[in-house]
Amino acid sequence: MDHDAIRDLISVLGFVISLFLLFVHIKNRRTQLSSYQLARATYRSSSIDLHYIGSEQVDDHVLLKLVLFNPGSVAAIIQSFAVFEVSPTRNSIRRLFWPTEWRRIEDARWWPTKNADQKTSGYLADEYENLYVEDFRTILVSIPAMIDRREYLFEVRTNHGSQTTRTTIAATASHFSHHFERWYRER
Repeated sequence: MDHDAIRDLISVLGFVISLFLLFVHIKNRRTQLSSYQLARATYRSSSIDLHYIGSEQVDDHVLLKLVLFNPGSVAAIIQSFAVFEVSPTRNSIRRLFWPTEWRRIEDARWWPTKNADQKTSGYLADEYENLYVEDFRTILVSIPAMIDRREYLFEVRTNHGSQTTRTTIAATASHFSHHFERWYRER
């Protein structure tokens, strides 16, 4: 064989190998994309969810009822819970151009419970078993205020991450909304 034939054979062999590697890369990309979509769907279907259920005026406090859902196969542990209200500002320019500032309500008391009709504040020594959430848990919150139409932000932190819910509280019963969608933020 002369040198030209060997050089042509090596170039054809290199071309065939590059086509084979391109085919493997395309198949691998499809597999990685499918794996990513499966992992994303699993994460979304097992993430915790916090929903506002209702409120009731009890003396000088508002008793709020929220439910924490845990659809995943791994139980969640409630680590903290916080209630925020909109910080009042009288400056109309600031309200127009700057984002809403949330102020934590330090006097808010919360306790997880299995008994949703409980009206008295629970203590950690009595209710610590209820921090463990297998499927769902009712969270009762007592805020020193009167029922109003202001907007509140509720934040719960678990070993699965955190979840926030913004809502106004009212004395009327909560109905299922006529239009409900769950949006996910892609990173």
